[in-house]
Amino acid sequence: MNERVGTAQRQAAVELLTRALEGGYIDLVEYERRMVVVQSATFAGDIVGPMSDLPRQFQWNPHHEVAPVVPPAQQHHPQVPAADVGSKSTLSLVMGALSLPLSICFGIGLIPAVAALLLSRPGLKAHPTNTSAVVGLVLGIVGVAASVVMLIAFIGSIVDPPSTT
Repeated sequence: MNERVGTAQRQAAVELLTRALEGGYIDLVEYERRMVVVQSATFAGDIVGPMSDLPRQFQWNPHHEVAPVVPPAQQHHPQVPAADVGSKSTLSLVMGALSLPLSICFGIGLIPAVAALLLSRPGLKAHPTNTSAVVGLVLGIVGVAASVVMLIAFIGSIVDPPSTT
């Protein structure tokens, strides 16, 4: 048991200890004590020892194949292709700009304003300082506000028309 262990082996042992805790085989104090030993283990024997009194399903086998641990920075997360993000950000900017003059047309600008808000989201997720996405978002917010104000004014003029004397 003089074989060195790595992060993947220690994490596999931690997983077994967690399952033993969840199953009621060890209490929280015992779990924490064993965790300290397992996480600081250098050799396989350091891990086998704290787990030797547990039932067979929680025994750690040093020769069991363990998948390599991928650091969070290297994990693959599905992302929208950069070209798609750029085109959505640009479209967000265009829709936001279009929403402003259309907002005076009975609040019709609300439609492109909401589209600008939705289209700016992928660009901001990919790169929070994406200029097109930020400007599209701001113009979308202003377009929504202007459209709502114009819609209220239009509805107010229909419900209570100005009196002419």
